Amino acid sequence: MAKPTLKTWRRLIQTATALAFVAIPWLNTRGHDQLYGNLLSFNLAGLVLADPLAALQVWLGAGGIGSTLLRGAGLVLGLALIFGTSFCAWLCPFGLFSEWTHALGVRLKRDIQPWGQPGRGFVIKAGLVTLGLLAAALGTGPLINQLSLPGWYTRVWQMVFLQGHWSLACLAMAALLGLEVLGGRRLWCRYLCPQAWLLACAQLANPWRLKVSHDQGRCRCGQGASPCERACSLGLDPKALQTNLETDCTNCGDCVTVCQGLGRAMGFYLAPRRPRPVQSLPQDR
Repeated sequence: MAKPTLKTWRRLIQTATALAFVAIPWLNTRGHDQLYGNLLSFNLAGLVLADPLAALQVWLGAGGIGSTLLRGAGLVLGLALIFGTSFCAWLCPFGLFSEWTHALGVRLKRDIQPWGQPGRGFVIKAGLVTLGLLAAALGTGPLINQLSLPGWYTRVWQMVFLQGHWSLACLAMAALLGLEVLGGRRLWCRYLCPQAWLLACAQLANPWRLKVSHDQGRCRCGQGASPCERACSLGLDPKALQTNLETDCTNCGDCVTVCQGLGRAMGFYLAPRRPRPVQSLPQDR
């Protein structure tokens, strides 16, 4: 029996998370309230986890926030400082659907290329977040929350089980996924998700965070597109993540998985990695 790969474990965690946020509001209707909330604010048996952007909008609009919300936002930021953007690839339900959509496009043999240049999404997201925070300060309410697709996914199921109706957000998410199949590789995750921007900021603030690193001394790939590039659903070159591409990487580890039989040059590290000296390969005679 083959040993489960890193991607297999990731898929199990993603799927379990997506199903959990379907089950939680259903259990709430039956009196089980140890877990409740959504991915903007979630109560885990008394431990509150809060989206830092949601908390910041509340603070700007109201002039202050409660200590519970502040602690919840701080805890999430602390995790982001350690694990970077791992939430996007390991826990985010919409990220799971976006990856499935990308895989469908590949099976349909569509030549799906990423829109724009790598790293540019960070700037676009920063602009959207800035506008949203300015709007919150002017009293318009937490508009950035409306751009949280993981938040909407979890709220949809709350509406279904707790309020008895569906939300039009389902159609919006389905339309976006359809657009990604037609021509935009991971469009939302790369260019529009405000939560991904905040996580990228957190990971850039800590050089000792979890990250994917490439050791050129171990690399056995030839010229042209390497297996790790082909494995990346975001269209990145995993060997060049030390450039501005790092703000797009979600620590999914797909490049690490495909590299296991090619020298193990790709790996996860919690500290800056010192590359091994490049060794020349033996020449064929």
